[in-house]
Amino acid sequence: MERLAEITRPSTDENASEQEPEKKIKHKFKVLLAWRILRKGDKSYYLYIHYGENGELRCCEPLYLYVSANATEAEVKKIKAKAKAVKREREEELRNGTFIPRPSAREPKDVFDDTDHYKEFKAQRKAETEIAAVTTELKRNSKSKEPVRIRFKQLSNGSRSVYLAINVNGKRTYDYLKLYLVPETDANSRAQNKQTMEAAYAIKAKRILQITNGTAGIKKDVRAKMLLTDWLKIYRDRQVSKGKRGAKRWVQTAIFVLEGYNAGKNATLAEIDRQWLTDFMLYLMNDYTTYKGTKPSKGTVDNYLRCLKAAFNVAVEEEIMPSNPIIGLDRSHLKGTTYQREYLTVDEVKKLIETPCRRPDIKGAFLFACFCGLRISDVRGLQWKNLLFDGDKAYLQITQFKTRRPLALPLNKQALRWMPERGNAGDEDYIFPPLSKNMTVLDDWAKEAGITKHVTFHVSRHTFATMELTMGADLYTTSKLLGHTNVATTQIYAKIVNSKKEEAVSLLDGAFE
Repeated sequence: MERLAEITRPSTDENASEQEPEKKIKHKFKVLLAWRILRKGDKSYYLYIHYGENGELRCCEPLYLYVSANATEAEVKKIKAKAKAVKREREEELRNGTFIPRPSAREPKDVFDDTDHYKEFKAQRKAETEIAAVTTELKRNSKSKEPVRIRFKQLSNGSRSVYLAINVNGKRTYDYLKLYLVPETDANSRAQNKQTMEAAYAIKAKRILQITNGTAGIKKDVRAKMLLTDWLKIYRDRQVSKGKRGAKRWVQTAIFVLEGYNAGKNATLAEIDRQWLTDFMLYLMNDYTTYKGTKPSKGTVDNYLRCLKAAFNVAVEEEIMPSNPIIGLDRSHLKGTTYQREYLTVDEVKKLIETPCRRPDIKGAFLFACFCGLRISDVRGLQWKNLLFDGDKAYLQITQFKTRRPLALPLNKQALRWMPERGNAGDEDYIFPPLSKNMTVLDDWAKEAGITKHVTFHVSRHTFATMELTMGADLYTTSKLLGHTNVATTQIYAKIVNSKKEEAVSLLDGAFE
């Protein structure tokens, strides 16, 4: 903090005697250069000024000088120099007694006549928002404390150069990747940018590993001192670079859970052993509550541990951990009866068809999924270009969001019935509108139809599987229609159908007892 400076000015009393010593009025002031962080991680500079006889008057003067979240060190110094120049001007005005508080809402052009930094900055931010990957990464950088960050530089042709800002022991270096993002004007440019960012994430993960392992001059035993949450962030970026978006969500959620666990937010990889994992498992089962205020299911707890197991396997491969501590951990009590999945019977589906829904778009999408078995992530991503015809037969050709595997799915008449009319929609337009807030709508709709089951969108997929098997479809064909990578996953639905058959057969016993 700067000390309050004192200035003196001659007395202006006309009646004062010429022989009297000159009266002096003491004024105290201080000028602080400050900034605030904007929504996207940028800095906005302003002056906080104390003035008056005792420094009792205060005002804020915005400078309309901005530092972008991905600015280089040279750009930061340039803007700071301009801000400090204004600060010195205000201090000189206060010393001379000519200071006049500026209005807080003046035009940016009044700050500097020889530059148009405000307009340049706004134009730069507008260009950044034209590329979704840039906006996403800037938001992430504003919250991240990783030693390696992805940054972008605006080029004259409208593209963005991708580079890494690496900070090790307070020393910053830059790694220019020769990767470029283009303005997203169509689907091809968006796909190109997606591949570019996946490559950037892969290189970023590699650089972080180089910092933490022997190639950066750090001994192996020191690598195990890495925080568990930091390692999970590296593992997350690896999954992103491989296009495994579903795994990314689980890893990100696991990081969030660990940061709220007292023994997890500062735990290092060296501290993770079977006892630590047992305590974490008990925390999830007994103390942890989800954002909805509910306890996680056994399956959810097991998924968190499976996520950690996969991350530890990679740590073992990189020689960061000597072995995977989860291997051998007893998780049998988390398995439960995995085939107990909620689904609708044929009669219940008919009830839903007959019952009006306050959101016809959600009703159509749900019933469409009941007759084709697609996950909600794939229904949301359906575009008209995915709908193809072979004669009078219709089918979908998609890449599944969860597995990233291709799927050719024939559509029956019932599925086509619940698809909206195409009208003038183009190939790139989505078939179904955004399915927001579908959970509440589906639950209310089911209750109005007299169905007491808890209906989520994924129930439609379970419904399709059980209806197919009940109607006589073989297990292998049903597995292919669902896009399962393993038939064993489909066998869960076979167990459901078999248990219902056994219940039906046992009804005869009651008739003759």
